[in-house]
Amino acid sequence: MNLDLGRVAKKLDIEADSELGLPVHRKTTLPVTLWYDHGKETLVLLDQNKLPFELTTWKTRDWKEGALKGIKEMTVRGSQAIGVAGAYCVLLAACRLSKESDFMSKLLEAADFIGNARPTAAPLSWAAGECAAAAKKAFEGGAGPSDVVESVRARADQIMAEDLVLNHYLRKEGLKLLKGGDVVMTHCNGGSLSSTLMGHALGILEEAYVDGLDLTVVSKETRPRSQGYRLTVWELNRAGVPVIVVTDNMISISMEKLGIDMVLLGADRIAADGSVANKVGSSDIARIARDHNIPFYYATSYTTISPEIADGNSIPIEERPSDEITEPYRLLAKELKASLKISRSALDEWPPPSRLCEGKPKRGQIRLFNPAFDVTPPNLISGIVTDLGRFLPEQVSALTREKMSLLAKERVSIFLS
Repeated sequence: MNLDLGRVAKKLDIEADSELGLPVHRKTTLPVTLWYDHGKETLVLLDQNKLPFELTTWKTRDWKEGALKGIKEMTVRGSQAIGVAGAYCVLLAACRLSKESDFMSKLLEAADFIGNARPTAAPLSWAAGECAAAAKKAFEGGAGPSDVVESVRARADQIMAEDLVLNHYLRKEGLKLLKGGDVVMTHCNGGSLSSTLMGHALGILEEAYVDGLDLTVVSKETRPRSQGYRLTVWELNRAGVPVIVVTDNMISISMEKLGIDMVLLGADRIAADGSVANKVGSSDIARIARDHNIPFYYATSYTTISPEIADGNSIPIEERPSDEITEPYRLLAKELKASLKISRSALDEWPPPSRLCEGKPKRGQIRLFNPAFDVTPPNLISGIVTDLGRFLPEQVSALTREKMSLLAKERVSIFLS
């Protein structure tokens, strides 16, 4: 299927913004999370590490830099967004490696490296694999290096366009759950910034609000990177949606005092049994929501569904670097020294690096446990909203990759007709 990104953008009310260097959605003013400049062979990412303090972009022409600094270091983050970014990193690799004598073997190695830059989110390995498969098919069909590059380019653009279109369908499915006056709790950043544009849970809420539905969103902070505070609040505020911020240890009292009607989260990976991996703390909310009789939903792209993963126990859980936890205290020590509230000989950080260990701590040692995700079991989930429809957890097992791909193609075709 030939997808013209320009045509898709026009139908979705996305327009160029020369000052930012990324297109924006006219109604919400939200920018797309990434774009590819084909003229300069450059991947352009909205720099999420600088939000909410600065709205700017980060650019690269190097595939490995894109995988490491762009994806692994979370310049771009969120399952759908890193999937599309991964596709374009494979295109950068194809451009760079096309003059090598062992072009295809090196390209497939690069695609594997890119697909594993972050292990939990399914769309990254899926998208990198799709672009690698397109390259391999062209090569085995007798195409030369330049034509192989173009096959990768076409598939990457298609993945980008499909995500934009399918996010539109995801929003339409999610709107069916909402009514005027709803107070909705969310967690981490499952929204526009985690997709190409207005995907996951927040995309539903943003479209509902700008189209006139009265909503309030309770945004949970999500330490240590505070994406629910830095990113979710930024994007909801940019779209005008009223927001109440709570910290990670305020779930129960928020449900008691704020009149929460529903929990709606994004998702990173869904197993065949309907278990869902998402930002750590998601399963805590699900358990407390059950105690308060509050419906708990996930909203996500179909590409996060992994039929080959039998259950939640089989989902790989990424553990992030411990300095994500220690950095605020290093900065606090620096500030206290500068203001002479502690002596210059005081510790520069806490805990001292000499006391840190991996594995089970022994006497005098400290381990910092920093998993990025946890898994919500299916019995705690009211439903899973996707761009292909809304499903009960027990219905996920019937969704094969072939079936989902066909449904996605049908929806994209209807959108473009």
